[in-house]
Amino acid sequence: MKKEIKLAWTRDFTLAWAEWWSVHMNPRLIEVFGTGVPNQLSVYNGRLLETYRLTKESKAFIKAVANSKLSVLSEQRIKRYIFLTKQIRKLLQNANKDKNFKDHGRFKKLKIYVAEMYPWYTASYLLPQDQWAPEIHKKYPKQAKEILKRLIHARHVSEGVIEELVEYWRSIGHELLQKRNLSTKYSAFITFKELEKMLTDQTFSPNRKELHSRLKGYIFFGKAVFTGVSRETFFKKKGFEYLPEKGTTHNQIVGSVSSRGPASIKGTVSIILKNEEINNFKPGNILVTVMTNPFFVPIMKKAKAVITDEGGITCHAAIVSRELKIPCITGTKLASKLLKDGDRVEVDANKGIVRKIK
Repeated sequence: MKKEIKLAWTRDFTLAWAEWWSVHMNPRLIEVFGTGVPNQLSVYNGRLLETYRLTKESKAFIKAVANSKLSVLSEQRIKRYIFLTKQIRKLLQNANKDKNFKDHGRFKKLKIYVAEMYPWYTASYLLPQDQWAPEIHKKYPKQAKEILKRLIHARHVSEGVIEELVEYWRSIGHELLQKRNLSTKYSAFITFKELEKMLTDQTFSPNRKELHSRLKGYIFFGKAVFTGVSRETFFKKKGFEYLPEKGTTHNQIVGSVSSRGPASIKGTVSIILKNEEINNFKPGNILVTVMTNPFFVPIMKKAKAVITDEGGITCHAAIVSRELKIPCITGTKLASKLLKDGDRVEVDANKGIVRKIK
């Protein structure tokens, strides 16, 4: 019997993140919510990391989060989560100023803090969304308003912290590879285990041949890295049936209005998918991406409008766009694939429609 699988999100994340999530964070989710996503897999497509989940497991997990015990969503728990987020950011900021910021002590402390906070990162990400907030109202009719208020505030405070953590790990990998006379182009292709081992064992180096294989493309599943195999072949071998997103045409792309603006905004598209591509953005263009993160804020300030594949009214792109008072359409699913650099488009920031124009 085929097991339906869907693309959950696409990010400029690293192999270290893929292993960290599956090996270290999924058990934490099970510990707090009683259910995790054991069959999550990550596919490097040559530019970004795609994360897939079995539809059945994903629904069961979200249902478990929506049915959290009141103690999990308490004011005390959320305050602790916000405190941990601030401590993580403080450690990351100090790391960037400190010449010895790659030390194992700081790495270890971050690992402990993130392990404790991550389940609440998930709760603050999921539960305020339109499709799940009603579940909280249903389960906790008297407390729902305050619970959601706390979670939305926590989401605002913590938005982008995982991206910042990933960049920290990438920078550690960059330095450690350089010290071992290995190319820094492999910094996104070392596992979390290899990263940690390099920090504690100066004689250890990842296998150069294996690193080069990952550079061409890899799949992380369970606790292993698979190279030299296509996504389609791997899915077939595991009995996964992938259902790609549909419902959008080349001439008209539809999403959710997350920050309102004029009914007609005409401009030129800039596709920016990775942090390292940010300098390619041209002021006054329309930013099109999978999802923004804190590193995108400088170019968001210069954008005529923001369009994302993923997200909704509580995502990073939506929050920042509303603060900057620039139009934003989220959740288009395929905008970054159907549009290309230099395309002329007209954005309706009232109806959430993007049209290609000549």
